Amino acid sequence: MLIAVVLMVMDHKYQRLEVLRNSLAVASEPLFMIANVPASIFGWLNEQITGHQTLISTNSRLTAENLKLQGRMLRFQALEEENSRLRTQLSASLSVGDRVTLAELVGVNLSPYKQEVIIGRGSTAGVYAGQAIINDKGVMGQVTRVTPFRSTVLLITDTLHSIPVRVLRTGLRTIALGTGRIDRLELPYLPDSANVRVGDMLVTSGLGGRFPPDYPVARITSVEKGKDMRASIVVATPLANLAQDHDVMLVWSIDGSLDLPAEETASDEAMPPENNSASQAESPDNG
Repeated sequence: MLIAVVLMVMDHKYQRLEVLRNSLAVASEPLFMIANVPASIFGWLNEQITGHQTLISTNSRLTAENLKLQGRMLRFQALEEENSRLRTQLSASLSVGDRVTLAELVGVNLSPYKQEVIIGRGSTAGVYAGQAIINDKGVMGQVTRVTPFRSTVLLITDTLHSIPVRVLRTGLRTIALGTGRIDRLELPYLPDSANVRVGDMLVTSGLGGRFPPDYPVARITSVEKGKDMRASIVVATPLANLAQDHDVMLVWSIDGSLDLPAEETASDEAMPPENNSASQAESPDNG
């Protein structure tokens, strides 16, 4: 203890140990550097890990933002396609001349035994039983049941459905029957001598009063001789996309022949002669 005190006093007063201290400092510098290596490596690794985590976080964020942008782009594309389709349907509705109203499909039943769809418009929109339904490609069917806000439409391919048609090329009139298949109609009443061929377009003839005339219905895809050689087996494919379309059009004919269903027409004819009474009451004044 005494020796240490003496050395400290001599060093302080005469700087005797300065050279030794400097020598020791120089000699110990590598030891300090070696001692700091683990800390330096740890700091470098920490920076690398932190930077990697930052990159991962940034990449995840950018990926999420990119997915959101892609989703928005898909939505914009879908809206653009929807707008284009609606413009096409509106153009088709203007070209046919009859009054039409767009309706959305809200239900579909395409079994072999019943082919019908449900639309989101009913009697509150003026829909009536028997009303024709079309899209921008052609005839789809007709309304069979009506509620205030929805209606059921029997498709032209249903086995219970028949539609009067005309071969556009020749004017030949016949009946197209549903087969229960979404892509097939049959024309069973044509004689073997009938002037029909593959590619002929069928349009509504207007007979029967349910469908206005000259609406596209189907295109003939097959003409074969029947077994008895006296009739032809004629098959046609509907032009309307019966299983894919999302929007349809309800048709009111401008010539008035399809404005009212039979029930409403009958009720109008059965009205009491109030108008006649009124006209009789006015006749003296006119006389």
